[in-house]
Amino acid sequence: MKKSRKFLAALFSASLMLTACGTSDTSGGGSSSASSRDTDVKAAVSLDFTTMDPVDTSDTLSGGIQRLIMDGMFGFDDDMNNIPMLATGFTANDDATEYVLTLREGISFTDGTPWDAAAAKANLDKLADTERGLKRTSLLGPIIDTVEITGDYEVTVKLTQPFGAFIATLAHPACVMMSPKVLEAGDAECAAHPVGTGQYKFVEWESGDHLTVELNPDWWGYEAGLADADAGFKSVRFDVVTESATRVSGVQSGDYKFIWPVPTESYATLESDSNVKVYSDEGIVVYYLCMNTQKAPFDDIRVRQAMNYAIDKDAYIEIIRNGLGTKATSILGPAVAGYKKNDPIEADLDKAKELLKEAGYENGFTITQYYSSNSANEKTAQFMQQQLAQVGITVNLVGQESAITNALIQDCTKPGSEAEVDIYHTGWSPSTGDADWALRPLLASEMCPPANYNISYFANDEYDSLIHAALETADQAKRNELYAQAQDIVWAELPIVPLANSFNTWATATNLENVKIYKDGAINIRNAKFAGE
Repeated sequence: MKKSRKFLAALFSASLMLTACGTSDTSGGGSSSASSRDTDVKAAVSLDFTTMDPVDTSDTLSGGIQRLIMDGMFGFDDDMNNIPMLATGFTANDDATEYVLTLREGISFTDGTPWDAAAAKANLDKLADTERGLKRTSLLGPIIDTVEITGDYEVTVKLTQPFGAFIATLAHPACVMMSPKVLEAGDAECAAHPVGTGQYKFVEWESGDHLTVELNPDWWGYEAGLADADAGFKSVRFDVVTESATRVSGVQSGDYKFIWPVPTESYATLESDSNVKVYSDEGIVVYYLCMNTQKAPFDDIRVRQAMNYAIDKDAYIEIIRNGLGTKATSILGPAVAGYKKNDPIEADLDKAKELLKEAGYENGFTITQYYSSNSANEKTAQFMQQQLAQVGITVNLVGQESAITNALIQDCTKPGSEAEVDIYHTGWSPSTGDADWALRPLLASEMCPPANYNISYFANDEYDSLIHAALETADQAKRNELYAQAQDIVWAELPIVPLANSFNTWATATNLENVKIYKDGAINIRNAKFAGE
């Protein structure tokens, strides 16, 4: 017998509304007397976007912009609670192998294509197609068996195995829905010209320079209570500004109405600027350093242990995160379902040197660290270089355009033993809010590049068995127990150097309100407007 898990309309209550985070002050560029919907605004981002195809997106920046353009069947409120969007509810059988999704009626994509069961099936079929070589088919591709249209506004999804995280996964930004017309045009068109049902419509993307969206005043979410009826801007242009100082001066002058993240070294400066509002909020991103465990010297656990002892996490938080963070106690953040706390690994240079000597590297070794060129990444790379130099490890730094770095690191088709990556600093946001979407893509043996983000090329049979077993039950307590054991293996084998739990930071002109950042680090301007409207 199926048990109902329908979402209720009460989920669209006032708790969904973004709280005001600005004032009626008219400084910071622009006047609060102007109508938000009649105003074009600019924002600045630190890196270029990688693609507009959600099924091929592995970065939070691109996924966040896609959320503005395309809605999912499920999504999140400000606190990462799952809410119904293009679906109004679902039922699941007792062993969580079959889900019936009820779809919202009366909605069209901005190209006029109706949102219905056929559109839902087209999108789910793409997510299930692991033959396409798209990064995010690993989310649901291995577990979707069939997608059947069982009504004009109903689809039934049958899974290959129990998967209690199915609805949480449908809220992932990769699962937003794109117009079937664009899907039919092919993956290249999806990457360049996305069309959704969202609050904003895609206008243009000039790689390396800017991306622009314009308001969809007929967005269904206004009537559903997802945002105030007057929220939104005529258009938003996101400028790619890799230099941190330029982004900061831009928001101070009012040229940019908001920036995110705030460069950590500039946080205090912006706090003292009366023309700017600056914010921080705990997120779910964990920062860490990957080590290629399939290559010497990192195939030796003693070297990996030495790396962990060599890097001072307190110094990392203070210098790189400007004090906005806490020491990582897992590869998961504390707010993620399934998180298990471990003791932080404290810096101990003597211990690091002793371990290196035992491993045959008394005189150290030389490695390369690649990074995407911007001032924040360069500062982080230099920090790692300085820290590791203290124990005799020489790090050669190579900064380059993000597209080149992504192709070299994330899209590498070589086995780990031949991959160019030695170490790589990154962060991960499990944007489903569930442990599965960190422990599996980051460290499962089948998730090495280009399949996903196991840049450490970690392969451990016991670990794989645990995380796969956790997918075979809908019992959350059992899943958490299995995930706790998997996290213990990470702490024992140390394929990474866990560094810090994140704080999201952003800054706005003082005459803006309701600009926020989701817990996963993506931009949230659903209810943004000028203050006082």
